[in-house]
Amino acid sequence: MRPRIVFLVMSAVSKPATIEQLARALAPHLVLVHHDFSQTPNFPLTAPNVRFVPNPKQTGWAVFGFVEGIFHSLQYAMANIDFDYLQLLSPTCLPIKPLEQFEAHVSGGADAHFDCIDLLGDRDALMSVGYRALTPERSFRHRVVRFLSLSYFGATSGRRDEAGIWLRSGAGRGVMPWIAFATVKALSRPWIGRHIFDESFRPYYGTTWFGARRNVIGGMVDMFSRPAVHDYFSRLRISDEFLIPTLLMHLGPRKGPMNHFIQKYDDAHPGEFHEEHFEQLRRSDAFFARKFADNPAAPARVKVLRELAATDAFTPSDLPLASPPPARAPQEDIRKETSGARGTPWVSPSRPAT
Repeated sequence: MRPRIVFLVMSAVSKPATIEQLARALAPHLVLVHHDFSQTPNFPLTAPNVRFVPNPKQTGWAVFGFVEGIFHSLQYAMANIDFDYLQLLSPTCLPIKPLEQFEAHVSGGADAHFDCIDLLGDRDALMSVGYRALTPERSFRHRVVRFLSLSYFGATSGRRDEAGIWLRSGAGRGVMPWIAFATVKALSRPWIGRHIFDESFRPYYGTTWFGARRNVIGGMVDMFSRPAVHDYFSRLRISDEFLIPTLLMHLGPRKGPMNHFIQKYDDAHPGEFHEEHFEQLRRSDAFFARKFADNPAAPARVKVLRELAATDAFTPSDLPLASPPPARAPQEDIRKETSGARGTPWVSPSRPAT
């Protein structure tokens, strides 16, 4: 039976036509759009499978508002939409396989699809980004440990690309790397670092873009609402890359590989896929890729949608020049959506997340 899938898209500054194209490529499944109207007030979307998240949060790159927007949207989905599986997407994501394959995939044995690295068990991760997880961003400790972490690798460090992110790899020479590692290792102990992590709540690091069944989404929303969790992560730099994998690992769902193929990062930002990457995308086992140009007419987007996703999603000339109808206004209390993919109800074989 067909699973009822909700795609949650976090939107702020992308072109409406870009998200309209993505939504039409995901039809008939529901596309829930959290759009920050404070950044782009005029944002018409008219695809019939689009709904706006009411009362959206103010978001931005590397700010906690982005995290709050995600969890505000998850909470809204839990309260107002009957779904079996939810997949988080960015506006610059595209499907790279037919949706029928993704539907079969999420109907399998895994409760959640994501990837991550054990921060305390991986020396490269601890020294690359541990300072961000273990110290508040605006603290003096944060600045000191960041400096030590940079000193640990030196100018000749290698690189690891995995879990949808990248890490520096390999220590530099001399006494400074040893001092840096000893300091960060000491901070990893909660009685020294004054953080919330221990063996029962280990920190993990990985990409934000995950997918999970309803019971897992509910568990994440519940944990995020706990003051100790919310308050601690609100003080971290780019906390979503720690918060989401940490919550997922703590809930202990049956785990599958992440559904995304993410282009290699250029420092803090992923690169773009272009036509020269087409065969790489075709060979990928993933179902979505990030990121593509914010332009519906970009050759790579059109080629991927037609030849990999096998969809007849619209071209830019098809975009209706109209605002969203009043029934889908962003601030309106939308009634509970029960049709999901507008197909036969699907019985999830998943177990409760504990």
